[in-house]
Amino acid sequence: MKKFIQICSLLSMLVLFTAGAAFAQNEFGTDVNIPFAFNVGDHAYEAGEYIVKLDKMGTGMATLSIQNTKTDEIQRVLLNANGDAAADDVRLVFDTINGQRYLTKLKTTDRTYAIVGSRPDKDAAKARKEKVSETGGGANLY
Repeated sequence: MKKFIQICSLLSMLVLFTAGAAFAQNEFGTDVNIPFAFNVGDHAYEAGEYIVKLDKMGTGMATLSIQNTKTDEIQRVLLNANGDAAADDVRLVFDTINGQRYLTKLKTTDRTYAIVGSRPDKDAAKARKEKVSETGGGANLY
């Protein structure tokens, strides 16, 4: 009986540590200094310090939270994994459309996410196609 209790305790601890490790890999957060004004969807932000958090929800889906450190205002947007290559580090990708910068993607070490359903994202895709044909590139990475 004592041996059975030891084995059950060991298996329970193993399950807890495995679940904790899996949970830790599904979240990422950091402070970022963005040196220019930008937009996320229809929301405009000034240059400054922000707390950015990524929460992976499942296969190919995640949420991104952007918190303004001055006002504590938080915006959450839905992200969808796309076919773009992953990065060596976590990066925010901004596209410039009509002189304004829009956050359109988030690159992580395992995949790239795009903001879901925003009108500026659709405009960004159109602008990228036009800009690539004119100049050969267009995204800013930070």
